[in-house]
Amino acid sequence: MERIRRNLGSIHTASARQCLDSLLLKLTNMMSREEVENLLQFSPPRDSTDLAMWEVILAMPRTLENVLNIVLQGIPLCQWCKEVTEDTCIRRLALLAHNYTHEFGNPVHLLSYLRHPRPEMRLMVLKGLCTVSESPKKAREIQVVLSDIVEALQDTNTDVVLKALLVLRNVMAHVERREASGPALQLAEKLLPLFDHASSQVQEHSICLFQAVVEAVLRQRKKEMKRTVHRSLLPLYFHMRDQSESVAKASGEALAVAAEFLRCKELKRLAQTEQAWRIGECLLQQDRGRVEEYLQQSQSYLQATQTLLRLEAVRFIGEPSPWVPLGAAFGSPSRTIH
Repeated sequence: MERIRRNLGSIHTASARQCLDSLLLKLTNMMSREEVENLLQFSPPRDSTDLAMWEVILAMPRTLENVLNIVLQGIPLCQWCKEVTEDTCIRRLALLAHNYTHEFGNPVHLLSYLRHPRPEMRLMVLKGLCTVSESPKKAREIQVVLSDIVEALQDTNTDVVLKALLVLRNVMAHVERREASGPALQLAEKLLPLFDHASSQVQEHSICLFQAVVEAVLRQRKKEMKRTVHRSLLPLYFHMRDQSESVAKASGEALAVAAEFLRCKELKRLAQTEQAWRIGECLLQQDRGRVEEYLQQSQSYLQATQTLLRLEAVRFIGEPSPWVPLGAAFGSPSRTIH
């Protein structure tokens, strides 16, 4: 490794550099976890050559994972911060690991890392943001990158989604209602698909955040939020029967808040008293214009992995109602049930 470092700066042809990078990756791949830890402790980047080596090392997912795991356990990396002045992922990695809050003084600098192709780097940034967003002052500053954090909710990595939810929860909790009302409109729509996420943790956190978002909307902007809140009613009602107790509890509480938002007193009472068996009928009766929309929404729950959710969907579709077109439940026009 030391010989590569000494010679890297004098090698300029692309083919030779490619061979050396390949050798570096193979050597790194053979290193044990202890050797990676020693490399972190005793080989901080000193110049552009060292930085180039570390960029190659961190390009390999396995090594990057090892490095991040070691960093998260608190290995001393202060010397890295002192030695490295260039704005590279190496320096950022060390700073984030130690939660240097001044590094987040201008959150715009983090945009490229929130969009980084490697989920490990996105997760590291969100972990740092999660820590600093506990401060009301920092939470307000993070609003400049809020749209990128919201986009992280669509990430394929569950850990990234969870951390994004926690950051957003902190931001919503610390900003004034006037400031939160605008982002709430953007955020609410993105949260709905997460109610049916494969992870029960993501479900619970997204439902709780949705409740906070609904409560944060100012009266003059409620009209803009109404359609999204209406679309949340059926998923929340179904998830009151979720096999996860925490998801079921969060769903009932959020449904009560949504019902209050829509001024549906009977629906709010049923949600608060956990009378789930009567909520389906209430939904069909309170807004006849949305019956077909509710029936279409319920179709996906017929394929749910949880038996209780499938049964609830079947029960809801079979609810007796004199104005429900039979074809609406099955996606085609037909006669009306009398």
